[in-house]
Amino acid sequence: MNLLSPRTFLTLAVLLLMACVSPRGQREVYAGASASTDPNELRLRSVEEQLAGGDLDDARLELKQVPESQLSELQRAYWQILQAELALAEGRPLIALQTLPKPGTLRDPSLALRAEEDRAQALFRIGDTVGAVQVLLQREKLLSDPVQRAENDALLWNGLRQADLDGASGLRLQQSDAVTRGWIELALISRAVWTPPQNLTNRLDEWRTQYPRHPATGRIADITAAQNAPRKQLQNVALLLPLSGPFAGTGEAVRDGFFSAYFQSPQSPLTARIYDTGATPESLMAAYRSALNEGAEFLIGPLRREDVVALAADGRPPVPVLALNYLDAGATPPFNFFQWGLAPEDEARQVAERAMADGQTRAVTLAPEGDWGLRVQRAFRERLEALGGTVIGERIYAGDARDHSESIRALLALDMSEERHRALTTTLGVKTEFEPRRRQDVGMVFIAARPDQARSLGPQLRFHRSGALPVYATASIYEGEAPAMDLNGLRFCDMPWMLAQADDAANGWATLRTRLQTLFPTRSREYTRLLALGYDAYTLVSLIENGQLQPGSFSRPGHRERGTP
Repeated sequence: MNLLSPRTFLTLAVLLLMACVSPRGQREVYAGASASTDPNELRLRSVEEQLAGGDLDDARLELKQVPESQLSELQRAYWQILQAELALAEGRPLIALQTLPKPGTLRDPSLALRAEEDRAQALFRIGDTVGAVQVLLQREKLLSDPVQRAENDALLWNGLRQADLDGASGLRLQQSDAVTRGWIELALISRAVWTPPQNLTNRLDEWRTQYPRHPATGRIADITAAQNAPRKQLQNVALLLPLSGPFAGTGEAVRDGFFSAYFQSPQSPLTARIYDTGATPESLMAAYRSALNEGAEFLIGPLRREDVVALAADGRPPVPVLALNYLDAGATPPFNFFQWGLAPEDEARQVAERAMADGQTRAVTLAPEGDWGLRVQRAFRERLEALGGTVIGERIYAGDARDHSESIRALLALDMSEERHRALTTTLGVKTEFEPRRRQDVGMVFIAARPDQARSLGPQLRFHRSGALPVYATASIYEGEAPAMDLNGLRFCDMPWMLAQADDAANGWATLRTRLQTLFPTRSREYTRLLALGYDAYTLVSLIENGQLQPGSFSRPGHRERGTP
């Protein structure tokens, strides 16, 4: 199981978000289809069986062989739905949305219901939670059978339990109808897994008062049952951290964050021991074996990516492991192996998802030379393209340079504009008035940058006529204080810990962060996110052990961005 790093767009969410279309019962295609011997219809039903069995390659080939021009109206609708479901299974929800028949155009009731379910799934997948809920609420109006209506409510609730609720806030949610708001706000409450029992009761009471006779009221019993479920009492936890060698500072920051949370729980039955993983595979495995031999029931760490890969390669761990970094992309973790970290690639994927939810489908990217920049740039491109977007230009810049004009001009095709002007001047033989014009086929810019790089990139992008293009970035541009003027206009993600302001006394994150800054002033400046990582790792131990974390669980509802105009 993989847990997402504690930052996203201000939520702590599980990475594997609705990786495939949700399972459904057997569905009719449309009246009389099962008795048909029409070869096109038989082929379409074969595609459906292949999709149900996970044979995506065969389904794709079979669909290509269906002659669209020979299909009847109903068959063509069925064909469109199958195309959309293939796109969903392949992780391309935007393509699915573009492929599905338009709402209200299908005369066959079963196909109409199926298309709207697929539409909601796709909207959930691109982060348009409000839209997905509204589609399913409209779908319910097509149902008269109470059992089917209950199944539709279950689809809606399960979608909310898995969806990224980060974008389901703000003005759009406020402007939605009360039924939509009620569903989403209850889902936010249900997924605030760190909420104390009394606070949860108060929030549920407030919800009932605000939304009397809401169709989601029956879900409250499930929420309280999960909160009140008996919890197993762990006794021995081991931290596998680098406390010697070049990564000692990072390990000490995680350690301090963990024990800050540990000593806030004086009644905790936990005994926590620390094992130095050093800087070599041998020292890592020695620490791992020592922890197990001394009775560890839960392991937190290791921290370095290389160590996480080495430990996973050792096979299935005998006790749960909460690794503080990630395996390589595509690698399958062993059973009982959780991953939680600050991977910049995950932030880049989150930015791509946010951009698509904002309607930005055509991007150009700018990244520093070196492995870090290339990994972030690639993660953004792959996720954007998987969602149906396009990266139409990429450039690398020198990370230690101050002037990035050459890379920016090439990215925005200003150099081509200037070249055309020079050619025109040569042809005419006279000087002409000229102002470079950037390319017009791009909708957004994504930059991978450190804070000092971002402070120079922002103004230079504006100087080179990026104009109204939105500029997205990862949390790496932000150091934790009020952003400099040069970051204005940049859109980036970060965790509540980083965005909480010290003067916000009502904000629990701000209070906690201020306390840790007092306790660990040096490490708070150098490794503040790692302090947060260690603090949250303590909380996750009991949640994982008791099965309380569900896909999409997060710490606090809400979404804020810094650096926007």
